Amino acid sequence: MNKNIKLLILVSALLFSQMIMANPQKIPVEDFFRNPEFSSLQLSPNGKYLAVLAPVKNRRNIVIMETEGLKNMRVITGLDEDIASFFWANNKDIVFTLDADGNEAFSILKVDTSLKQSKIVRLVGSSVGASGIRSASTVHILPDDPDHILIQFNGRRVNAPDIYKLPLDSKWNSERRKNNQMKIVAKNPGDVQGWLIDHDGDVRGAVSVKGLEGKLHFKDKDEEKFRVLREFNVLDESITPLAFDFDNKMMYVASNIGRDLNAIYKFDPYKNKLGEMIFSHDKVDVTNLLMSRKQQKLIGVSYIYEYPETEYFDDSTRSLMKSLKKAFPDKRVSITSQSEDENLLVVFVNNDNDPGKYYLFDKVKNKLIFLVHSMEWLNVDMLSHMKPIKFKSRDGMLIHGYITIPKNSNGKNLPLIVNPHGGPFGVRDIWGYNPEHQFFAGRGYATVQVNYRGSGGYGRKFEQAGYGGKWGAEMQHDITDAVNYLVKEGIANPDKICIYGASYGGYATMAGLTFTPDLFKCGVNYVGVTDVGLLFTSMPKHWEPAKELMKIQIGDPDDQKLMDRMSPLAHVDKIKAPLMIVHGARDPRVVKQHATDLRDMLEGRGIILTDDEWIMKLKEGHGFRKEENRIELYKKMDKFFDKYLN
Repeated sequence: MNKNIKLLILVSALLFSQMIMANPQKIPVEDFFRNPEFSSLQLSPNGKYLAVLAPVKNRRNIVIMETEGLKNMRVITGLDEDIASFFWANNKDIVFTLDADGNEAFSILKVDTSLKQSKIVRLVGSSVGASGIRSASTVHILPDDPDHILIQFNGRRVNAPDIYKLPLDSKWNSERRKNNQMKIVAKNPGDVQGWLIDHDGDVRGAVSVKGLEGKLHFKDKDEEKFRVLREFNVLDESITPLAFDFDNKMMYVASNIGRDLNAIYKFDPYKNKLGEMIFSHDKVDVTNLLMSRKQQKLIGVSYIYEYPETEYFDDSTRSLMKSLKKAFPDKRVSITSQSEDENLLVVFVNNDNDPGKYYLFDKVKNKLIFLVHSMEWLNVDMLSHMKPIKFKSRDGMLIHGYITIPKNSNGKNLPLIVNPHGGPFGVRDIWGYNPEHQFFAGRGYATVQVNYRGSGGYGRKFEQAGYGGKWGAEMQHDITDAVNYLVKEGIANPDKICIYGASYGGYATMAGLTFTPDLFKCGVNYVGVTDVGLLFTSMPKHWEPAKELMKIQIGDPDDQKLMDRMSPLAHVDKIKAPLMIVHGARDPRVVKQHATDLRDMLEGRGIILTDDEWIMKLKEGHGFRKEENRIELYKKMDKFFDKYLN
């Protein structure tokens, strides 16, 4: 390891150990929200190297090392920007993505790890302008073609991304804003929302949506044009293609035809026929597949009811996972990366109160070796457990959620932070390690997450129960009912309840403060919607194909009475509780006007927010990504909650 890196790690460890010793009962804010020491470990296809994201210059950068003995650790990017994601395209090239300070305009870059001096090449650029956000993403690694990858890019039409074959030895021309060597392989007619690619890298399927009418398209390998297999209304029962089987003929799909919950089926696109049901669950949707390229088959499915669960169809995989879980009782064990021959596996072991450790398992040697900690500085003995809860809403609907209770408390009469999730539709809270909730628990606060109606994963009826003007009404009632349930159970102190959320969770925060002003003692609105009508008029251009569906989901923006009824901005005069507003100036989803209009309305009432209550970061977007901004935010949040909950 580089001597300077070693020295930096030693100095950092000494500083943080001194901070913990100074106050053994209160873990510093930095320990929860600084970048993990190691994350996203990925094996090269031949298994010889490991690549990881690690903090370099306070930014997430790529570091590689030899898998055997973790030798010759080397920083290969060293950028002043956080790397969003990466993968090995072959045994020497790593492809990664970068965002532009929160704009959600992602570029694709490459670094050749075989060179002594790393050379970063931009393969596809991105841009933000009056015409919209142009962004790229990888859709297929093409493992049988190590010199190319398939990408999705909306450079031709901002709201209709096409599929391109991208040579890894090519380069983006910044002046001409193009890469002459990338070739289009599937041109979007304008309404395709998603593509299906077979195991050879051929584009074989597509789902298009125009208004509320959807179509499932398919073509055989020797066909040039797609044909329409099915037409459907996006609100009705449907078939969602997930992947081809390894014969590149049969498909695996998720479908709720004749049922409420999505289950996994086989589907014959040649006969346009839904076949054998592979797996279903009686409480939640199942849509995630686990496939083995080496074995050329589906080996399992995963889903989340109260906890993450996996059903294995393959005996050898089931036996392997059983052995690994036996080695780590009371922990969650998952495979996060593997070599091409599937003999070397990166095993991630974590829990709701443990950010996790990485191990290497060698199938041939039947040997498990510890690799690295994710956040070694956190003492798991000081962290708290997250538990599933469920209760009936005021109109009788069963609502699920999670509660995190501070460790070593009696679990009664606690200060409570209500933390509604974003989205809201199709998204849900899940069980697992959550740095925010561990931070809150360490300060003595219980935290509740609510999968209110409209959340995903619980079937079509439950999600659509949140459609059609339910913001600030039935969806908000579910959050209020969760609070009342916890008060009735004796868990929450009714005089010490605050609400904090981001995106739609920020909307729910403001709805809570305006529509139930006596319920909450304070609120933190993080990149939240305050003017529902503005959400429609300011949406990114590449969202426009979903506008008709959003009208059904949220409500008609031309109905001003409805917009005013749902918008917290129209009810600022009802706010009684102290408020903290947090936003990124480059947020493309919930533009900063939502925050500035709210601040101006408050000032009109004589309420002036302090520097601790108003945080607007110029180079952030829909949530703070930069480490220093995250730490500043949670330090101020720490003071804010301490003032009103203690």
